[in-house]
Amino acid sequence: MYRVGRGDDAFAPPPWEYAFEDGTFNNRYDDPRADRGVPKGERFRVIYCATRRAGAYGETMAPYRKSLSLLASLREIDDDEPLGRELEGGVVPNDFLSRRLLGKTRLSEELRFADVGDGETFTILRAELAPWLVRLGLEDFDLSAITSPRRRLSQEVARYVYELADEGHTSFAGIRYPSHLNAVWELWAIFGDRMDHSPIEVAGVIAKGDPELREAAHVLGVRIE
Repeated sequence: MYRVGRGDDAFAPPPWEYAFEDGTFNNRYDDPRADRGVPKGERFRVIYCATRRAGAYGETMAPYRKSLSLLASLREIDDDEPLGRELEGGVVPNDFLSRRLLGKTRLSEELRFADVGDGETFTILRAELAPWLVRLGLEDFDLSAITSPRRRLSQEVARYVYELADEGHTSFAGIRYPSHLNAVWELWAIFGDRMDHSPIEVAGVIAKGDPELREAAHVLGVRIE
């Protein structure tokens, strides 16, 4: 597993001081139970990883893409000359590379994950989360819904998976899911208090020449400064 992180430990859970007002870190599978009065010491934090470096890079570089509104405006420019590269895509700044590190680890083979890309998983979640699906105005539940920007839904999925252990079911360490940016990037949302792993290496400053960094930049249409 790979993770692009900050600080000395790439696999440390995010500090609570970085949480938003709703108690989450504004990520897809964060714990949504702050509005239920669950104190932060009892809520889970999630460590997001990828099977490949390209997936880890891509998920963290996505905010540097040009916005759709800007791209649409650029397309409306009446000019015979093609748009310059600096206008076609965003730029990943040098400090992105220097302020982050790439961690590599091996998860324990004993860990089990709920796979949201599996049809049987969807059938279970569709039934168990039906009240939430109706409350969010969804007509049905499929992969497009769970990978949409409506993160409250995916956060409720994480909450359901996490709480299964409290009902005598199998304790899941987290969730396996495809990236909404590139379906071939396999991603893992791991509950911090259930992460059992053996760090292999911390690469330190991300190498600008890493071919998987270049791959991620190409997929996202961005360039490295």
